[in-house]
Amino acid sequence: MAKKTTHQNPGHTLADGDKMKLPELLYDPDVRQSSHAEDARTLARRHTTATLCSVSKKHNGYPYGSFVTYSMYAGHPIFLISGLAEHTKNLMKNPRASLLISDNTAENPLASARVTLLGECLKLEEHEIEGAREAFLNDHPGAIAYVDFRDFFFFRLNVSSIRYIGGFGRMSWFEDDEWLDATPDPIGPHAEGIIEHMNEDHSDALIVYCKAMSKATATQSAVMTMIDRYGFEMDATLSDGVHPIRIAFEHEVSSPEEARIQLVQMVKASRKILSSSE
Repeated sequence: MAKKTTHQNPGHTLADGDKMKLPELLYDPDVRQSSHAEDARTLARRHTTATLCSVSKKHNGYPYGSFVTYSMYAGHPIFLISGLAEHTKNLMKNPRASLLISDNTAENPLASARVTLLGECLKLEEHEIEGAREAFLNDHPGAIAYVDFRDFFFFRLNVSSIRYIGGFGRMSWFEDDEWLDATPDPIGPHAEGIIEHMNEDHSDALIVYCKAMSKATATQSAVMTMIDRYGFEMDATLSDGVHPIRIAFEHEVSSPEEARIQLVQMVKASRKILSSSE
C-alpha cells in the first residue's frame, strides 16, 4: 500500500536562519500518492541508461563514473559489459558500486526526479544468465550483435540501499526490503500520452476538477503535470499565481482504460458538485 506523503514541507532555511515559507496548500495533504520506493522503482524502470560509479582500480580507490546501459530484472539493475571496460576491471577487484538514474525533465534540472542505488555489483552465475539475457535484449535489442561474445559478461547490482529525490522537499533513504516490495507504476509507460491528451482535449475538465475537488475554487486555467495509479496532479493558475493540486482516484488503477473511466466519472461528479453550489 502506498504511504501517505505530501508536497508540503517547512521550507528551506535561508542564510540568516529564517524559513522561506511555502504558499498555502490548496489540496488535502493526506491525499493518497506513491511512496518514495514506488516512485524510485517507476523511475528505474522508465530508463535504460544511467551512470555507474565503481571504485577505481587504477587510481587508488577514487570513484569512477561510467555511462552504461541497463535493464531491470527481478528488482535489480543488470548490465552487459565488456571485460575490457574500466568499470568491469574495477568491479572485479571491488564490487561496491552505485547507479545514478535521473529524469532531467524539469525546467530546473535540480527539480527532476533521480535515484541512487547502492550495493555490490557482481558477475552473474551461469544459471542466472538466461533470464537476464532475455530481459536485457528486450530493452536493448541492438545488443544481440555482441551479447554472446566471450569478452562480454552480465553483472547485477544487488541493491541494498537507496536514496530517492523526487524534487525539492521530497527525498529519503530507504533499504532493500522496501525497494523490493514496491512495484513500478503500471500507468508510468502511458503517462505522457494521457497527460498530452488531457491538456490538449480536456483542459476544461481540469479546471472543473480543481474547482470542485480542491480549495482552488477560483482556478482560471489548469494543466495536468503527472498521473499515476493513485491519482493525478495539476498546476492550477489563480489570480495570485500557480498552485500545485493533487487529486486521488476513488480506486487504484492498473491500465490507461481504467484511468480514463475514472477521469470521466470524476469530471461528471465535479460538474454535479459545482452545479449544486450555484
